[in-house]
Amino acid sequence: MLRVVLSRLGAFVPTLLVTSVILFIAVNVVPGSAARAALGIDATPQAIARFEHEQGLDRPLHVQYLDWLGKALRGDLGSSFQNRVPVSKEIVMRLPITMQLAVMAFLVAILVALPLGSLAAYYHQKPADIGITLFATLMGAVPNFWLATLLILLFGLTLRWLPVGGYVSLWEDPVKNLRQMIMPALSLGLVSSALLLRIMRADMIEVLGSDYIRSALAKGASPGVVIWRHAVRNALIPFLTVGAVEFGWLFGGVVIIEDIFRLPGLGSLVLVGIINRDYPVLLASVLVITTVVLTANLVVDLVALVLDPRHVQTRTVQ
Repeated sequence: MLRVVLSRLGAFVPTLLVTSVILFIAVNVVPGSAARAALGIDATPQAIARFEHEQGLDRPLHVQYLDWLGKALRGDLGSSFQNRVPVSKEIVMRLPITMQLAVMAFLVAILVALPLGSLAAYYHQKPADIGITLFATLMGAVPNFWLATLLILLFGLTLRWLPVGGYVSLWEDPVKNLRQMIMPALSLGLVSSALLLRIMRADMIEVLGSDYIRSALAKGASPGVVIWRHAVRNALIPFLTVGAVEFGWLFGGVVIIEDIFRLPGLGSLVLVGIINRDYPVLLASVLVITTVVLTANLVVDLVALVLDPRHVQTRTVQ
């Protein structure tokens, strides 16, 4: 287990480094001027040149990257071009909001995919399986922003059961916070459940066809006990592996949903950074998102190791 942990940790830093290089280059080659975005369209060439000099944007790209990387390693993520506020302060304020949304959405996906995928496998090629598979196909084809719009029209504007936007801290008003986060979480979670449901169904079909499962059922064991105590556990390994990737997609895909529901999270900060060409904000935000995604994958590998050490050892050898 220690060797697996060390190998995962060994890949952690290089992945972050490569991501930061790719992101830094992408941010700087995209058309548009950070100076003009910060100073306005009426800024003079002299003011733009002075801004670029003050921010170090007139230096070679590799020099800018090494300077930014050195400061980031010391915990200095720079300040926003727009309001001069330290980026780290903005991230600390917004990260819990995005984390809450991603975790809630992931729970929705798990609570939908795990039981429905198991039921679809148990009733393989029967009406229940066909109906569940159709649901998964539908959810997989629906963009999350379109589903968010439908939820707003139904629960927010027609039935008026839930607020259509805004944010109150969980610690300030838990009930209001949860009511505000339900529709964003459903928008992300239901769409993500499609892939997880199909993975769970396929794995459960394979496990239920195993000799030990057939033997247990032939000996009179309760189907519920066999499925939930034995089959589901063995099918969880690939489910969790894909789930880690899906959580990363959830965490990285909150940009549009946070904007739709006016949530002041990390996703909306990324959107602001893109629109305003605010390089420090964009770089720091995406770097934090990448770190969270890699951490989630590491945690899932450790959980998979506990559930079935042979699985992770096989992945390591491959």
